[in-house]
Amino acid sequence: MEGKGVTAEQSPLPGDMGEQNSSGEAKAHGGEIEPVRGAVLPVDGNERGMSANWERPRVRVDARLLEATLLNLRKRIAAVPLVFDIPGADEVTAERGQLLSQIDDYLLPRVRQSGAPLLVALIGSTGAGKSTLVNSVVGSKVSQTGVRRPTTNSPVLACHPDDMHWFAENMFLPTLPRVRQEGLARPGRDGLLVLAASEEMTRGIALLDTPDIDSVVRAHYDFAYQFLDASDLWLFMTSASRYADAPVWELLQHARDRGAALGVVLSRVPPGHRTELVAHFNAMLDANGIQATDRFVIPETGLVDGILPDDIFQPIRDWLDDTAKRDDRRVAVLSQTMSGILDTFKTRVPMLAAHVDAQVALRTRLRREAEIAYAGALTEFDEGTRDGRLLVGEVLARWHDYAVSGDLGTALRSKRGIGAVRRGGKRARSEGGATRYAALDTALRAALQSLAVSVADRAAERVSRVWRDNPAGAALLAVAEESRVRDERAKREFESAFGTEPVDRSTGKEGAFDRSSRDLTARVSRAVSAWQDQLLRLLSSGGPTPRTPRGMSDGRAKISDTPMSSGGATSRDRDGVGRDAALASVMALVAMLGEPGGVIGVTQEGSATAEGKDGNVTVSRELLDSLLGAAESAALITNARQDLKQRVALLLEGEMLRFGEVIDEAGPVDAIAAVRLYQAEYSLEAAR
Repeated sequence: MEGKGVTAEQSPLPGDMGEQNSSGEAKAHGGEIEPVRGAVLPVDGNERGMSANWERPRVRVDARLLEATLLNLRKRIAAVPLVFDIPGADEVTAERGQLLSQIDDYLLPRVRQSGAPLLVALIGSTGAGKSTLVNSVVGSKVSQTGVRRPTTNSPVLACHPDDMHWFAENMFLPTLPRVRQEGLARPGRDGLLVLAASEEMTRGIALLDTPDIDSVVRAHYDFAYQFLDASDLWLFMTSASRYADAPVWELLQHARDRGAALGVVLSRVPPGHRTELVAHFNAMLDANGIQATDRFVIPETGLVDGILPDDIFQPIRDWLDDTAKRDDRRVAVLSQTMSGILDTFKTRVPMLAAHVDAQVALRTRLRREAEIAYAGALTEFDEGTRDGRLLVGEVLARWHDYAVSGDLGTALRSKRGIGAVRRGGKRARSEGGATRYAALDTALRAALQSLAVSVADRAAERVSRVWRDNPAGAALLAVAEESRVRDERAKREFESAFGTEPVDRSTGKEGAFDRSSRDLTARVSRAVSAWQDQLLRLLSSGGPTPRTPRGMSDGRAKISDTPMSSGGATSRDRDGVGRDAALASVMALVAMLGEPGGVIGVTQEGSATAEGKDGNVTVSRELLDSLLGAAESAALITNARQDLKQRVALLLEGEMLRFGEVIDEAGPVDAIAAVRLYQAEYSLEAAR
């Protein structure tokens, strides 16, 4: 509208458009609706089109009850947990923000102050002439115009001075900063609402010049929609050259879906093509279901000092004045707009609740996947201590070396057990025997530790793989990895700054979530050692004195058909622990590892064999039975196995907690938040 003016007249519409008076204003349809001061009148079953609403019977609503239900719904919406990046998360986040904005910026202020002036938002395309129309209606230049597009970077609200207090206070758009305009319009800051008072404005109505809906400045676009959600009546304005643009119809469809009270202005229409352009525009409105009863056409014309001639914009001003003065039209506008918003809540709130349910289900699934992986790891460890899988390589070699050498037989025949005698300080075994015994002990402990770490690594890998296959899980791990890297960098900087000896972190993926934590090996070593100590203490405190087993006639142990699976640590010579108990501990481990797995042994000739039952004697369980007794040895093996399993279970649970912490770091998820949303929406519908 820069450099050119417009004239306004009511456009001819297909079908029943109502009568026109001499000024060109469309008369209201239908009967009267009594206004109710201090209460709001949303109409259930609201149909699109203002005239249809005027025919509705009036409905009195308890404003306090409606306010309470809106506050409850707002509380539930604000508390919705949106912590996981699941499909549709961005859209739902935006929808939640819009719901809160509509409640805060329009519904609650309007319920609390139903007598406040009507707010008419003038919205439209770039260059449609909104600011020029506002200046013309107000009678002074309150909104800046010019050739630069977009020119409205600060929305301007014009109203009568007596109505200024309604908008100067933070009831309307409470979070938006505002300033009163002094003198002529001047550029403002983005995000700042300019309040302009004019005696030319009719009391009871305010006109808001909003940023362009098709602005290339994103802030202008977002600002425009924010004001739409806070307005009672929309006056949409587009030019003859821009009315077919996509942003125009995106906004009009938004108005249709929301059920907003709407007027439409087609501006800058060339007189020679008026008939064709108006007919086409009206056809597009009807085809898209835009039931705007009040439609205006502003022909292309010149300006006088940047203001339209009176006879050109007067029909639009008369329409605004009539809306402000007639109680039936005021109630119709409020009823339609409020009901339109509340009607959308019937689908939008359940959609939000469904997304909350999906968030809860995802959290449960991620946790369950971690629990399954680590439960499987514990089962794998337990099986690994039974099926003989550890009795290979180093363990098997050390066992054969110890048994074939005759050290086992010598120890079993000695009443003093393994190690130094209790009195006299003389050795009962050679240095070579002690070395072989220590090597067997070390090999058994290393095998147990390796098994525990390997099953934990595989569990971590399984959880990471499954989580990374899920976009939300992958996002959680990525955030956790970034946090871990930042922490490591901060530690290095601290060590460098304060001269602390740096820790070698050159192991690459150590600490990553696709393997166990860095210190698991050390923790497993301590757990196995503690388990061995407990076994030794148990035997030392209450176990019977070992006896020389049957079948040991010479200095060489004949061992075969002895099922052995890894899972225990051999005895160690410790101060304060009986040597007989140490020997019993060795045999308990051998027996525990041998249930009911493969067969290994030593032939009478002294050669190692994996099987070969003929001519061999079993020594695992039988030797332990000879040392302790059958019942005692059975109880010892059961208790030792259960103790070891519990210790490893605690280690695996600690590893699993790493993934639980990743979930918890994303934020809390209320399992019944969706139920609360459904209840709040139901209460709101009941209050209407």
